[in-house]
Amino acid sequence: MKLRNRLSALAATTALLAGLGATTGATAAQAASPCDRPAVTNNSSAYGYFLGDYRLKTAPAAECGTVVTVAAGTKFYTWCYVTNYYGNRWVYGRVEGTEIKGWESGDNVSWASGTLNHC
Repeated sequence: MKLRNRLSALAATTALLAGLGATTGATAAQAASPCDRPAVTNNSSAYGYFLGDYRLKTAPAAECGTVVTVAAGTKFYTWCYVTNYYGNRWVYGRVEGTEIKGWESGDNVSWASGTLNHC
């Protein structure tokens, strides 16, 4: 009889853990995606220059779509910044002399002048 009770308790614990795993998975699936596009506003006066040849992105994460590849030394007018899904600062802005806009990691742009505000 004691063995049967232990087996029942083990089965109940296994079912509970399986249910928790499903709940955790559902919660993680509902979490924000790295390629979600945050709202942007042109509320900053900052600009800088690309430190290397980088791909301007459609959203603030490296795995998101590419808008265009920008050459090192290109001037970039930053509109605002966010802290992305991974906890890194990304800036949204416009490439000088164009209407090309997109996201770039803050680590890839030097800051020459101006203020940078949150989106």
